[in-house]
Amino acid sequence: MLSIDGTLIVSFLIIWILLLVLSKLFFNPVRKIMEEREAKIQDSRGACKKALETYEQNLHEIEARLKSGRAEAELIREEFEMEALKEKSRLLEEINTEYRSQMERAKTELKEAMKDLRKELKSEAMILAERIEQRLLH
Repeated sequence: MLSIDGTLIVSFLIIWILLLVLSKLFFNPVRKIMEEREAKIQDSRGACKKALETYEQNLHEIEARLKSGRAEAELIREEFEMEALKEKSRLLEEINTEYRSQMERAKTELKEAMKDLRKELKSEAMILAERIEQRLLH
């Protein structure tokens, strides 16, 4: 059977001393480094989460601004289209007015030209009628 002698107690004391020395020199520094590392990881996760929330908030703001900008651009485009249509109508009206005045001038010029031509034709017809009359009578 087992007997308890001095070597067992010495071995037990050596193991406890080794455990205390290893704890002070190795395990505690490693544990401290691991805790610091874990704290840094948690801080980094918190910063990452905060940055992600800020990113999402900024993204929503940008999307809202884009939506608003698109709506404003659409309104401005519609205003420009309306102005362009009004300008087109005004230009067409001006062209129509100018066309009508030119047509009226052309009509009056044609009427005057026709009057002059009728006068000439009458005089030529009279001359031709006199010539025909003279030839028939002679």
